[in-house]
Amino acid sequence: EKRQRSFKAILNKLTPDNFEKLLEKLLDVGITEAATLVGLIGQLFEKALQEPTFSSLYAELCRVLSDRFMNEGVEFLDPTAPEGQQKITFKRVLLNKCQEEFETSDKAIARAEAGEDEEEETKEGEEGEEEKEEKKKELEDGEIDEPPKEKTPEELEIEERRKQLKRDDRLLQARRRMLGNIRFIGELFKKSMLTERIMHVCIQKLLGAGEKTPSEEDVEALCKLLSTVGSQLDHQKAKQHMDAYFRSVDNLSKSSELSSRHRFMLQDVLDMRATGWRERRKQEGPKKIAEVHRDA
Repeated sequence: EKRQRSFKAILNKLTPDNFEKLLEKLLDVGITEAATLVGLIGQLFEKALQEPTFSSLYAELCRVLSDRFMNEGVEFLDPTAPEGQQKITFKRVLLNKCQEEFETSDKAIARAEAGEDEEEETKEGEEGEEEKEEKKKELEDGEIDEPPKEKTPEELEIEERRKQLKRDDRLLQARRRMLGNIRFIGELFKKSMLTERIMHVCIQKLLGAGEKTPSEEDVEALCKLLSTVGSQLDHQKAKQHMDAYFRSVDNLSKSSELSSRHRFMLQDVLDMRATGWRERRKQEGPKKIAEVHRDA
């Protein structure tokens, strides 16, 4: 769609310096239909996941757009929804996208860890069918080829290594995407775009249930989320929940099932809470040109 292409071109140029100018350009494109809104939010998510350093900037854009639509009384109707449920808001579409991305990332990581690749399997299946058809035709034509040459152990080993590299790459990409999603969710919460309840659901999901130690990617995502939103969640009403989370974090920081790198990450989060959520190293984000000159 033409509008979605325009959104993409504008988002590709977005920086802290031209934020206000490009915000108006986005609005000028025309966001009046539910499908257009869903497409824009999908693009915002993709940008935030591909460029996690800019996640705070994209979260701010979400906040400003949501406020603008609310203040101007802009309504979006989804004609595919049941009657009485057709009205949708920016925040509702955003929440749906967060949940969808969380589930998609989980499945992608599980598939990659299991060595599955749906596209590759489908392609191999198609190639297998083509081969069968060719052989059938050759037999019908009276052509008999020599039996296929068996692969040497060296060739089989190279093939297996190549497959393993592909699996490792898919797993790395899936983990990066999941970490980017967690970081963006945290930034959206800081902008009051997501509720506290959603943060607790995310934390509980990452900590897992029972005696099983969470995966290292879940631990990394947990540390990223707690360091991003912990100070806002750590208040009297949520004390019971936070104390329980940090008992788990403390236990995990001593777990021999985790690498030393991940144990140090957990210890950093414990230290942050103990010192009133002061970070040892300030998280770097995109700066305005004036800030770059000032810090030089």
